[in-house]
Amino acid sequence: MFEEKNALLRAGLIAGCLTIMTNLVLAQNPGSKPEGPSERPSQFRRGNGPGNAVRTHPILAALDADGDNEISAAEIAGASAALKKLDRNTDGKLTTDELRPGFGNSRIKPDRNDKTAAPPAGVTRPAGPLPPVPREIGGLAPREILKSFGARGTEGVAERTLEGYRRVFGFTDFDKDGRHSKKEYIDGGRYLTRESRAGIFQASDANRDGFVSEKEYVKNRIITDEAKEIFNAMDSNDDNRVTAEEVIASKKLKDRKLAQEVFNALDTNKDGELNIPEYLRVWGRWARS
Repeated sequence: MFEEKNALLRAGLIAGCLTIMTNLVLAQNPGSKPEGPSERPSQFRRGNGPGNAVRTHPILAALDADGDNEISAAEIAGASAALKKLDRNTDGKLTTDELRPGFGNSRIKPDRNDKTAAPPAGVTRPAGPLPPVPREIGGLAPREILKSFGARGTEGVAERTLEGYRRVFGFTDFDKDGRHSKKEYIDGGRYLTRESRAGIFQASDANRDGFVSEKEYVKNRIITDEAKEIFNAMDSNDDNRVTAEEVIASKKLKDRKLAQEVFNALDTNKDGELNIPEYLRVWGRWARS
């Protein structure tokens, strides 16, 4: 009975969040009509659009753990934990102050009276060539390490989720030949940057034939969405970065030394932190090894 009540409350919460999102999107795009599923938009998009609504409304920003302006199935499943982070005074309640939307692109507004010089913006070093997939780290093969993090791959993925992936694939298969060509996906894509689309295409094209089949596309989505869910669980301060200490604190791996070695292997640009693109490039290769 208790579990049933929790499920109903969770469903009501999710429905409320989706209603808020819909209202915000329609308010900022009057007269627009959805044209079916689409690829994820860039998290760096600026201006008055649905992505900006996600970023500035506290509930939606809390749910959008990876900052990609889309609430995924994994993020909906973690809604309860995400919303607890809005309870700044930890009194077990969410007040109007805690739920008040922010405006603009920044999550934290600067203090106009603070004369302290702002620190220089962090620079992410460009990703170089990836090292070969290691045979093992600390006595474990890469796929065993991913299982220790909680990765399950295709096991346990709901049919509804798989059908959603296939539907999105169909909308971007413009000539309906059952595969994505580089011209369709990279050159003809509408979302993300061309560089990002090229990276996704390369990761998905497992047999290196220059095309991405529906099966390859779906597998890449499964790997990517699961990897993001695990990344977000380790990102304890919600800054879209994961440090070695956060990997160690997650207690996913058996000891501190192994956790540090795995972090070092994931941190390909050696800047002491993982961002989503860097992490996914290595994770995806390990998952397919």
